[in-house]
This record gives sequence, structure tokens and C-alpha cells, in this order.
Amino acid sequence: MQDAFASRGFSIVALSQEDKDLKSAQRFLKGWKPEPEFPIAADFGRAVTAPYDRTSAYLIDDKGVVRQVFPMLIHMRATARSIIREIDRLELAVKGAGGDR
Repeated sequence: MQDAFASRGFSIVALSQEDKDLKSAQRFLKGWKPEPEFPIAADFGRAVTAPYDRTSAYLIDDKGVVRQVFPMLIHMRATARSIIREIDRLELAVKGAGGDR
């Protein structure tokens, strides 16, 4: 699925903040149905993600700009389909404005 994002000039990565160790990260991923379609990095101890309030997925364009943040709530997790819809929306907005991202 990452290839589908990359072919359109985007990448996506999620940062997990709830995991305390490798075991809890594995439990988190096991409970993810269907399996995630993009990488999820864990920040044990929240050394980097402390300023953020929850696990989130980030849609990043080919210039390194975060274009959308998808909170990864248990009852509402980003899927490849919802991310592709957001890419479609961003591309239409750019075309409508007559410019580059």
C-alpha cells in the first residue's frame, strides 16, 4: 500500500504513543483488524511524541509537509481507503487552485 501512496507523491506513518515496551506494541498490532497498511513506529517512553496527545497517522507530501493528521482512535482508525480519499481531496484542491502542493 505504501507504493500506492508514494506513486502519488505521499507517504504515511503512524506514531504509537501508548506502547511502553515491545510486548505492548505487539499486543497493539495484534488487536488491529485488519492489519495496518502503513508503518507504525512506537515511541517507548514518549521521548519524541510527548507534545502530542494521542497515537496518530500522518500524511506527508513529497516536500515533507504534513498534509493531514489522522487520530488513531480505537473506534475510528485511518484506513488506506480514507487516506486515499484525503489524497484525492488534496489533489483536487491543488488543481482547483492552479498550483503545486
